[in-house]
Amino acid sequence: MTKNTTLDRFAAGAALVIAIGMMPQIAAAEVTLKVADTFPPGHYIVETGTTYWMDRVTELTDGEIKFQYFGAGQLGSLRDMFSMVQTGVVDIGYVPPAYNGGTMPLAGVHTLPGLFSQSTVGTPAFFETVTSDPILENDFLANGMRPVWGVMTSTYNLFTRDQDVSGIDDIKGLKLKTIAGNMAESVKALGGAPVDIPSPETYQAIRTGTVDGTIFPTTSIYSYKLDEVIDTAVLGLDVFVYWAPYVIREEVWQELSPEHQQAIQKASQEAMQSVAEETDRSAAELEDKMRDSGIEVIVLDEAQREKVKSATAPVFDAWVSGLQERGLPAGEVLEMFRANIEKHQTQ
Repeated sequence: MTKNTTLDRFAAGAALVIAIGMMPQIAAAEVTLKVADTFPPGHYIVETGTTYWMDRVTELTDGEIKFQYFGAGQLGSLRDMFSMVQTGVVDIGYVPPAYNGGTMPLAGVHTLPGLFSQSTVGTPAFFETVTSDPILENDFLANGMRPVWGVMTSTYNLFTRDQDVSGIDDIKGLKLKTIAGNMAESVKALGGAPVDIPSPETYQAIRTGTVDGTIFPTTSIYSYKLDEVIDTAVLGLDVFVYWAPYVIREEVWQELSPEHQQAIQKASQEAMQSVAEETDRSAAELEDKMRDSGIEVIVLDEAQREKVKSATAPVFDAWVSGLQERGLPAGEVLEMFRANIEKHQTQ
């Protein structure tokens, strides 16, 4: 090879490098994530949380992450959501542990009765608990998913139709829509007969008399139009709180850049705070709204509330011992959750 030939090739190569450097830079590839849930149109979690979260993630990533949203069970029922995330039908789905107790047993700690009364306390306390081991590894990563964000609903109370109810003693014998697990056990402890029905089916179950009423979050009564089929509300029961989370398939999460992951986490914290505040605000206003709707509202006095706590206390022992017999650290999880609750109650 001659000296001139070598110099010529070097010059050609340098020119190519310069030319490439002068070309417009290709933007990072856009990512479109498919999100699904079963909340009805207008539900406050979607209005104040889900929509905000998606828009905020897109904003924080300069449009590099976008979403396709399928609400109101368009792609599947509540019981389908777990497998839809696992199998890749969706990237992010609404997967509440309360409906997946067999595969998310430790996360069921939040369903124990009377641990807290405000969403602004329970939401951050549980998110810290559920994004730490042992729950994170056992209930989520082992199933190929991780929690993105979630909110605690208002406490669950009693809503009935065509029943003579004035206090907790009148729960005895009532068929009540519940969720299997600790809510059902709490209802049994109070003498009721739990019937496991998904929330979207509650309206029809009450209307047709399949159940006498429901244990339901106060702030979701109007979202599910239950005000049309109930005539009595018993507040102060507080036997259950429900965590409504969105989870992402772990494979999808790991494919995101660190910058995109950080943007999602930032938007998630903002969304959780927003929905928790709205939950507590609206819960405080609903007593008068229900009365204005013609619903008889009964508020339990302190003596009746203590009676509820006493009756449901064995639910704690049964939950801890049942999981520990399976080799799961339920006692450790309960202590962790209680410590996080105490921390956020004092902040």
